[in-house]
Amino acid sequence: MRTSRNRIGALSLLGALAGFLIVTFQPWIPLDHVILYRALTLKTLLMAFFDASLVGALADWFAVSALFKNPLGVPLPHTDIIAKNKDAIAEAVPRFLTSFVSEEKISVELARVDFAAKVRDFLSQPEARGQMHEFLRSRLSTLLSGATMAEGTRSDGLRTFTAEMFSFARENIDPAAVLASVLRWARNEGLEERIIESTAETLRVGIARNLVRLAAAITPILKRNAGWQGIFVGQGTIERLLQGVQNELAQVRSNPGHELRRMLTDALGRYVARLAGEADDPGDVRGRCRASVRRLLADDGLQERAAQLIASLLGRLGTDLGGPDSRFFAGLQRAENALQAQLDRSGTFRAGFNRGVAGLISGAIAKSNVIEGMTGYLATLLKSTDERDFVRRIEDAVWNDLQYIRVNGAVVGGLVGLLLSLLSGLL
Repeated sequence: MRTSRNRIGALSLLGALAGFLIVTFQPWIPLDHVILYRALTLKTLLMAFFDASLVGALADWFAVSALFKNPLGVPLPHTDIIAKNKDAIAEAVPRFLTSFVSEEKISVELARVDFAAKVRDFLSQPEARGQMHEFLRSRLSTLLSGATMAEGTRSDGLRTFTAEMFSFARENIDPAAVLASVLRWARNEGLEERIIESTAETLRVGIARNLVRLAAAITPILKRNAGWQGIFVGQGTIERLLQGVQNELAQVRSNPGHELRRMLTDALGRYVARLAGEADDPGDVRGRCRASVRRLLADDGLQERAAQLIASLLGRLGTDLGGPDSRFFAGLQRAENALQAQLDRSGTFRAGFNRGVAGLISGAIAKSNVIEGMTGYLATLLKSTDERDFVRRIEDAVWNDLQYIRVNGAVVGGLVGLLLSLLSGLL
């Protein structure tokens, strides 16, 4: 839709022309007889003003018109500039716009977004949740029904999809960096401490429940491997040793400063730094991690088993979605309720949730090269636009501002002409 265009630029040109004609040809007022200073007359001043104003208005009309077309239809050099440089503009404009959209700036902006509040508000609306569930049910049921795809074709498609997914991961994902990021996130969220505590407690309880059996199993093993010193080893000794291990595990669980606990956390920190390439890696942890994962992803047997697993899961999901009491949506409902409760209850969880979502989005943008893709798409779109339509859209967007440039040309030109005339008369 064309925007409303003002005509103030044309009016300024017509005003300058009218003033020039009136001062030059009007017979009624003897302007040249009104002497202001020596040979400086009123007509001289007015003529200087309107002469320069007319020149300025014409020059700016030509300059503005030359951007969008050939003035008066005459194909002079360096006119119709936008149309002649459409492809160059189409390439430059997207690059200019996306130059402001760097990964760092996206990360900063995403860090300001309260994703937790938005998700919590959504989950607190039963009607919105119901609509989302129905949308998922209808789309997933259609996708998994298999009505439009033969069984053999579907199996081949899953195998191809799995192979391509494994190939993409093998060629584009650095498993060492991904593992380092996951472990670092776990450390920042305190999962490392909770895992150590729960593991220590599980071991302590297990030893307590099976103390006698463990001592009975360990005692002969130690006697066989301790040589003559085995004569000093008895089941009671092993039981007391295991009780000491229980007590130490209890200390590990309850005391954040325990030596064993610090040793484990420090070792994990060094391992993460090596995986991330931030510390010396004499054992080539990064290289071994990459090689192991890539060998695993290249295994045809693993790809086949993954395709079978996906097919089995999709089949079960399709059957479940078709039933009146879908376990999928019951589980989804429980997960939503748990998430809502956590978002309502824990500020720490909300902060972690916001960091996780922001990191996921910024990482996806960085890995998928979406900014570069957007630049290329916009450039292609602009290049394919009709030349005259391209020019018209730009002209519509800037027309009114350009008219004031023409007005400024007429006014400033006239004032400069008047000033020069005054200086000439005075000097």
